[in-house]
Formats: sequence, structure tokens, C-alpha cells
Amino acid sequence: MPSKLISINLSKKEIKVRNLESDESYFMGGKGLGFKLFEKFKPGITFIAGPLTGLKLSGMARAIAVFKSPATGFIAESSCGGFFGPELRKVGYSAIMVHGRSDSPVLLKIQDENISIEEAGWLWGKNTFDTEDLIKKEYGRKFKIACIGQAGENLIKFACIEHAKGREFGRCGGGAVMGLMRLKAIAISGSGDIESEIANPKRFQEIKEEFERRMIEGLRGLTKTGTARMLSIVNEAGALPTRNWKDGEFEFVEKILNDLEKIHKRNRTCYSCKIACGKISKFNEKEVDGPEYETLFSFGSLCNINDVKAISEFNLLCDKFGMDTISAGNVISSYLHSIGIKGDKNSISELIMKIAMREGIGDRLAEGIKEFSRIHVKGLELPGYDPRALYGMALGYATCYRGGCHIKHVMHRPNLTGEVDRFETEGQAKLLIELEDFYGLTDSLVICRFVTLPKGVLNIKDVSELYNAVTGKDLKPAELMRKGKEIIELSRNINKSFGLKIEDDSLPEFFFREGIGNGNSKGQIIKKEDFKQMIREYYMLRGW
Repeated sequence: MPSKLISINLSKKEIKVRNLESDESYFMGGKGLGFKLFEKFKPGITFIAGPLTGLKLSGMARAIAVFKSPATGFIAESSCGGFFGPELRKVGYSAIMVHGRSDSPVLLKIQDENISIEEAGWLWGKNTFDTEDLIKKEYGRKFKIACIGQAGENLIKFACIEHAKGREFGRCGGGAVMGLMRLKAIAISGSGDIESEIANPKRFQEIKEEFERRMIEGLRGLTKTGTARMLSIVNEAGALPTRNWKDGEFEFVEKILNDLEKIHKRNRTCYSCKIACGKISKFNEKEVDGPEYETLFSFGSLCNINDVKAISEFNLLCDKFGMDTISAGNVISSYLHSIGIKGDKNSISELIMKIAMREGIGDRLAEGIKEFSRIHVKGLELPGYDPRALYGMALGYATCYRGGCHIKHVMHRPNLTGEVDRFETEGQAKLLIELEDFYGLTDSLVICRFVTLPKGVLNIKDVSELYNAVTGKDLKPAELMRKGKEIIELSRNINKSFGLKIEDDSLPEFFFREGIGNGNSKGQIIKKEDFKQMIREYYMLRGW
């Protein structure tokens, strides 16, 4: 892991390179390092690689962005696959920490040790796809780009940061943070050899061969269908949010999956990854990366839309404007439900454009779900797992530092597989803490979630072996898990400094009061006494 970081002050147009201090490097990289830098310096946004980022091994291609979320007011972090993270490692830095606000649009250009703040007025107002194309035309195709579109420029609170036309630092509004700073893009090109830094190349090669074989075999479902296969699994459980959270089953799931198969044209992969979970779909002479499960839920079942080409169009619009599809689908679904419109494709397309440009009602919707609906946690719109049918998700949503999130613990997995009974309180808090701590660690290393799913391919022993081979350290699994725990504790302390209260660790009353309308979880609510019991146990085990 490089020991240097770039610190940039946009207000002063000042660039500094410095070594990581010991208290910073203790938190490893990725999320942990990002949280520590945020605690010390309060930058606007930081992009961070991890000690495993850029290895020629499946699942090691991600980078992390850390910032204060404009949607929640709390600490946030968002990760992105593709090629940006490995390129950050290739230029020889662990992080890019950006402060201040430029008085005009700028982009950061980083080419090995050459770092500059460039004028970007010529890109302002452009969508993310055009922005990437124009930068590459100007600087060369070797550059890897992270940029914002009109949604970020117009400070939409769920604007994302786009990379490689379909990969995103997706949730919590990082695009709006860049927009406020007048930072249009970061362009990176490096020539370093990441694997020359491996401390024990022989042991790494042994691990790589074994892990690669296990990952290809264990994740062949993702290679074949991507995340879309989750639709039928969640639907069967009656946990698929449908018609603005009214129902738990969408009768058109099989139609969607069948139609999706017809438009899938090829697989797409991240840097040096053999899983190739990405799917490029072609529709109406256009192409989109996806749609993945969360977009199929948010613009499909949630909005009562069963037309895959329409969902693909919504996906593509969001990618070009630079907008998180989970949040956008929730916001639009809630609004259309409130005015009595159901399943109107034209209304959805129009609203996506109005939100991105803050035109008419779009100006209000751009402020996020809190403006007109109570179905959120800490101000973050919920992903595609109904907590009434998955008690572990109910607890995970409530306690997560970034709000209504599934990916920081993936409790839907053990709930859906029956590892813990999805309608019982027992065991939920203990397992949630184990998963949060584990992913606190792996998000700091940084490892793709798919290769570390619960009961999946790589466990804590595997991660420990890989980390030690790469870094030359000798940390036991228990020691690494303690680091993961400390990183979660750090996020809690940062949020408390922002005014986090115990009552923020809760769920919308809707889930305690309204039963699921149809499906295999019909009538289910979250019993308030059950929820309180899980929260008490969680706090007790955490020592909070």
C-alpha cells in the first residue's frame, strides 16, 4: 500500500503530497483510512484505495469515496468497481483528499507524479458519458475518469459519481458534494506496477490460484445472470418492495427476467476480474450497464413497471445525469403514489429529467425522500428488501451509520437462506455485528462484496492469509476483526459529533403499522417489542 496521499485545497488551488502518519495507516486503507482522515481533517471528499486494490485477482478492483452525506447529514462512504481504484494505486498514492471550493469548475488531472488542477468550464453542463469521452479525447484514452453529471452540478442530494459509463460511487450523494466543490471530474493515469510491491510473491501466487478457482466456481450464478437473479429469490420470500412498499410480491418478476435475458448482449468485468458480473443490455439501439437487481426493484416493482426496456431507459438516464437509481426510484415512486399515478412510464422519464435539472416539481424531489415521505432511515432511501419480511434487515437498516443500507452488512443473505429465522429476534444482533465488523475490515482492504458474501467464497481466514502475503504482516483473523470493529466504532463516533441520537437508530412507523399486502409474507409487520429487543441486544453487544 503506498504510504503517500495527495491533499488538494480547491479554494487556494494548492496541491500537497505527504506521507501517511502512523495513526492514519493503522486504519489500513479504503473506508477505515477515509474515516480517519475525515475525523482529523474534515475534507469535502476523499477517494481511497486499499492494500489489496489493483491485485490481479478477482474482486480487488474497488475504490472508496468518503464524505459527509448531504442526504443524511452523517458520515457516508460509497464504493465503485471498474478501473479507477487500480489506477489510483498505479500512480502511487493511497488517497486523494480534497478540501475547499473552487470559484469556477475544475478537474483534477493526475498522471503519475504530475498533479494539476485544470479549468473545466468546457465540461460543465455535460452529462457523465460526454464528460468522460471529452476528457479522454483531450488527455488520452489511458486516463480513468470519475465525474459528475448535471445531477451533481445541480446538487441533487442523491447524485452519484460516475465511472466508466455504468460504474458508480452510488449512494449517499457524493456527486452533490463534488458539485458543491465545483469539482467536475478526476482523471488518473498511472504506470506503476502494483504487484511488484507484494511482500511474499510465492505465497500470493499460491493463494491466487486457489482463491480464483473457488471464486469462479462459487460465483458462476453471478457470471451467468448478474444480480438480477435476486429478483425471483426475494419475490418468493414475499420481501420484494412492490407498488411503493404496499406489497411484497410482484406478479411480473418472471416476465421481467425473461425479457431481460433477451436484451442482455455481453458480460462486463472490472479490472482483472474473472467473475464478470456486469451485464451490458441493448434496447432501442441503446446500451446500458445493467439493469442490476436494485434498479429492477426501484424502477420496476416499486414503481409498478414491468417493461424491461423502460427500466433500462430509466437506468441509462440516471447513469448519464449521475443519479443513484435506488434513491431516484424511491423518490419517484413515493411522489407518484401520493398523487395517485401508478405505473406510468412517461411520468417516470419526465421526472428523472426534471429532478436532474431541478425543474418544477423536480426541484423538490431533488431534496430526497425526507421532503415528502417517511419511508427512509436517517434520510437515506431504502434498497430492495422489505424489513417486515426480514428482521435482520430491519435491525441492519436502523443501526447502519449511513442509514437505510443493505450492503454494509448484507443481512438479507442469512435471512433468506435461513441461517437465522427471518421472523425471529434471536441471533439477529450477534450476526449483524459480526458482519458489520467483517465488512468494516474488507471495505478498508478494499475487497468486492461479492467474493466475501456470508457463507460464500472468502472468509476471514482467507482474507487474513491474503492480506499477510501481500503486506508481509502477520495479523491473525481475530486481530483483523478487531480492526473492523474499531472502524465501525469510528463511524459511530463521527456520527455522534454530527448530532446522532439513539432515536435515529429506528425505522419508519409505516413498517410497524402496515402489513405487507400480498405474497408469502402477507400481513407481516415488524412487532415493535421485537424491534426494541433486537436494538437492546445490539447495543449491549456493542457496548453502546
